[in-house]
Amino acid sequence: MMHHTDFPPMTAAFDRRVRETLDALPAQPPQKRRVPLRRIVSVGLVAALCIGGTAFAASDLPAAIGRTFTLLLHGEDAQLLQDYTVTPAPGTLVDENDHYRLSVESVLFDESAGAGLISLHLQNKTGDGVMPFETSKPIAEYQAEGIAWGQFAECVSVQEGQYDFQVVYGNLGFCGGRFYLDTTRSTENDYYIEGAFIPGIAQDYAGGALRLEAAELGRSIQMPDGLSYRSAPALAVELPEFEQMPYYQTADGRVTLSQIGLHIVDPEMYSVVDELDTVTLHMKDGSEQVIIDRESGIDQTLYALGNSQGDVGYDTATYVLARSFELADVQAIVLNGTEYPLSE
Repeated sequence: MMHHTDFPPMTAAFDRRVRETLDALPAQPPQKRRVPLRRIVSVGLVAALCIGGTAFAASDLPAAIGRTFTLLLHGEDAQLLQDYTVTPAPGTLVDENDHYRLSVESVLFDESAGAGLISLHLQNKTGDGVMPFETSKPIAEYQAEGIAWGQFAECVSVQEGQYDFQVVYGNLGFCGGRFYLDTTRSTENDYYIEGAFIPGIAQDYAGGALRLEAAELGRSIQMPDGLSYRSAPALAVELPEFEQMPYYQTADGRVTLSQIGLHIVDPEMYSVVDELDTVTLHMKDGSEQVIIDRESGIDQTLYALGNSQGDVGYDTATYVLARSFELADVQAIVLNGTEYPLSE
C-alpha cells in the first residue's frame, strides 16, 4: 500500500500549481464515498494544503479520565467509556530521544469491533518551537456541522526527518488511522495529539500487543521478511493490555457494535465503505441516533477502513465512532434501510 512517506518533499512551485488547480475547479456536491478523504486522497494534495505554525493557545482543560478524548468523542455518554480507558501513571508509557519526549496519556481499544482511540503528549525538549510534523488545512466542503472530523487539524509528515504517528502490531502489522493536533491544549513546545486507529489492513490482526510509533520520514529499516523496508521508528511505546469492552452483535455475526466501533461483514456488497449510505441506531425508547446519512451530510465516524476479501467472497468495513451512547439503550441498527436486531 502506498504511503505518504513514499513521496518526495513538496516544493513551492508544486504547492502553487496545486492551489491554482484547486481554485479553478467548479463547486462539487458532497462526496458520496467515505474513503477518498480518509484513505485515497493524494498525498501531494495533502502536502500542498499543509500549513505551518506552532503558536497555539494553552488551555486549562483537565486530563482526567472521561475527558481524555475531548477532541474526538461527542455525546453525553462519553463519560461511560472511562471504565475501559487505560490511563497510565505519569512517566510510565514514555520514550524519548535528544529532541522529543513522547508520552501516551490514555488509550481505549475495542478488540471486538476493532476500533481504537489514543491520546498523546509530545514535548519538544530543546524548546526551539519546531514541530516534527505539519498540520493540514481543513477542506471547506468537509466542514459541515454533521461531519465529525471536518475541522480537525490532521498531523501529516511531508518533510524528511518529520514524524508519522502509527499504531503497529507484531513484526509486519500496521493499523490504519488518523492523528489530529488538539490546538486548544497545545503550545509552542508541547503538542497534544489524539488519534483514531483500526488494526488489520489485511484482516490479519488476531489479538496481541499493540505499539505506538513515531516513524521518521527518510530513515528506513529492513523488515523481518528481508524483502521490504519501512520508515524507522524515532520513538516507540508498547501499549498496555485492554479490558474487553461490551458489544452487541447480530445473530449471524455480520454486524458488531460497541460504544466506539462498528464492524460490518457483508457478502452482498462489493465495497461496504462505498455502498453504505445510511447507518442509524434505533434506541429502546423509540428515539434514533444517526451515525451516517450521506444525503444529509452527516458522518459521525472518525475513521473508516474497508477490506475486500475476494478469496472468500465477502467485504468488510470497520468504523471508529465519534458519537458515544449507552450500549444497553440500543435495540437495533439500520443499514441502508434494513434493520438488524442486536443482542449481547
